[in-house]
Amino acid sequence: MFSNLGLLSSAWCPDPTCGRPRCFFSHAEASSSKSTLPTACQGKQTIRSGVISQQVAEKDIPTSIREPIKRKVGEEQDGVRNVIRKLVPPALNSPAVTRVAIGSNGKATTAGTGTQTAKLTQLSTPAVKSAPIPTLPAASTVASTPVNIGRPPVLPINLKPSPIPRPDRQKGLIALYTQYAKLYASILHSAPDLAHQSAFAQELETLANSSNPRTYKAAIHHAAVSIMRRPPPDSITHPSVGTVRESRLAFEAAEKERASKLSRKRVEKYCLPLDQFKTWRYPDPRDEALFGPEVGSEPDAEGTEQTCSRCKVAFVVSSKGLEERFGECKYHYGRTAPERVEGRRKWIYSCCGRERGDQGCEEGIHVFSDGEDDRVLAKRVGFKTVRQCVGEGGGHGAGNEVVAMDCEMIFTTAGVSLGRVTIVDEDGEVLLDELVRQNAAILDVNTRFSGISPGDLDKAVMDLPAVRTAACMFIGPETIIVGHGLENDLRALRLLHDKVIDTAVVFPHDKGPPFRRALRDIVKEKLGYFIQDRTSDLGHSSAVDAKSTLDALKWKVRDDNA
Repeated sequence: MFSNLGLLSSAWCPDPTCGRPRCFFSHAEASSSKSTLPTACQGKQTIRSGVISQQVAEKDIPTSIREPIKRKVGEEQDGVRNVIRKLVPPALNSPAVTRVAIGSNGKATTAGTGTQTAKLTQLSTPAVKSAPIPTLPAASTVASTPVNIGRPPVLPINLKPSPIPRPDRQKGLIALYTQYAKLYASILHSAPDLAHQSAFAQELETLANSSNPRTYKAAIHHAAVSIMRRPPPDSITHPSVGTVRESRLAFEAAEKERASKLSRKRVEKYCLPLDQFKTWRYPDPRDEALFGPEVGSEPDAEGTEQTCSRCKVAFVVSSKGLEERFGECKYHYGRTAPERVEGRRKWIYSCCGRERGDQGCEEGIHVFSDGEDDRVLAKRVGFKTVRQCVGEGGGHGAGNEVVAMDCEMIFTTAGVSLGRVTIVDEDGEVLLDELVRQNAAILDVNTRFSGISPGDLDKAVMDLPAVRTAACMFIGPETIIVGHGLENDLRALRLLHDKVIDTAVVFPHDKGPPFRRALRDIVKEKLGYFIQDRTSDLGHSSAVDAKSTLDALKWKVRDDNA
């Protein structure tokens, strides 16, 4: 190394806390050398350009053997200086204005930018050690800059490591923010930080799909162009709001909704013609016998002999001693399907896996059904057309353009009876969902399929005629009713209507009528989700089934217009 010529040994070190073992500048001496200093020179201190210095005699210990001087007072002064530097407004730290200096007494003074020197009061060494910490100005007196949401966002300091350098990410973030600020100009008054949020989200989305700076920059460019080409949003729920992916999905959903709009003009072609009502076993609204004088003459079948619709055994209908009679009917609730077992074709029940002809796996009460004999059903409770119900209800008869309906059935001494009715509008919003108060004795609420638990009907307030009138508040003479196996729902409701769409007809069985596909199979195939998958403990949900028929019809409309 080069030898020290000592050319700067007469100049004082500008760093008061200097700890360099071989500093080129002059320092105050250790306590062992103070005795060699002239008395007149001890304690003299000056401030040059805001830096503390101490004047000593020309005679000094050679720099090559000088040890660093560690002074506690200097450390305290440096700490106070840092605190004041943070509190003083940035303008005061400019070279063109007054500087702040810390003297040995611990008090802050000011010094000009020129050669002007401020002298401090001479203090003895003990006084220096006990110098108090200066009183700092209150935080409220310091000028603070308010957060400006109009300024470009800045990436946080603690970023996770990524292959993209921080400067490139910051530049990309600003580019995205610029486009979002222009796009959201008309709605930023309602969400001032929306541009910042979208810019951060889009930058992270781009980063996740970029493996190197080159692909990142290209992706940022494409995202900025995509944002620039969006139509300006008029609300924060507009499809233009969000990242590129979010906006694309929102526009696709909006287009899908528009394409599947169930207007009367688009769905009338799916309505079942009147001449096919008999083929699909719908009650004929033109049958005058359903309004004859015998309507309502036999409200129930108490005391008559019927055939159990479960176990096919003849029995006498009675509502007495139901608890003691439980178990009189042994039946299979599942359906049979052909399977090959040990090389033979057998019909197996889906409920228990037993072969057809084996004893039932479930126990209950004998129940019956009047089937599809509409004239017998009319003797229990009479049929009415929608127009008649609207006239009785005093309504205007307009109703909705399209609704979906599903009903759940129970068993009473009057046969199969309506237990619950649900009507939803085109958007799937529930318009009516009511339990039906029974006028005949209940034999079985059929929980496995109806979803109605024992005791639920005790809370029902409307009987069948009242529920039918309430349904016709939303169903007018021109309203199109959508359902699956809708003829059963109309019979249970004792309602006659000629504008119906049955998804069992829209999605026909391979074998043709009277065979029908199950609604759950149609929904699984066309829509990709499952319904009626917990019938053993929860039963069917009429609201879910009604909405599913609407979704299936919407799929058909989109598919036909694609």
